[in-house]
Amino acid sequence: MRSIVVPISDAHDASWAVAQIIDHYKKEPVEVHLITVRHPLPLHISRFFKVDGLHDFYQQEGMAVLEPAVKALNAAGIPHHDHVLVGHRVETIVGFAKRHHCEPLIEDKPPTIFSFFGVASTAHRVHRLMHTHAPS
Repeated sequence: MRSIVVPISDAHDASWAVAQIIDHYKKEPVEVHLITVRHPLPLHISRFFKVDGLHDFYQQEGMAVLEPAVKALNAAGIPHHDHVLVGHRVETIVGFAKRHHCEPLIEDKPPTIFSFFGVASTAHRVHRLMHTHAPS
């Protein structure tokens, strides 16, 4: 069974991603990995947390982001794995996908105003990085 990684950063991503996953899953069952990547807190803030406290902070914040997608996939009966990661978004997604032998779910969302100014979406940057480092 193929594995896909589905990055989610906010509620808009969650509703869009769930629709994509359900549509994809109907055509071909896949192993679904939902991930959210939390940006690390600056050192001058994180130093006041105990290691466990910082981990708990990232987990709580991340699971709150994933919650709408988790509920919707559970309701649809689609099994999934949920991951909260900390790091730089694109590199962390690509690293996760490679370690878990996943394909990113790269489908274009409806265009935003940023796309008209040439600002690449996370999906495009992940796609480019995945293919840049792919074996020939």
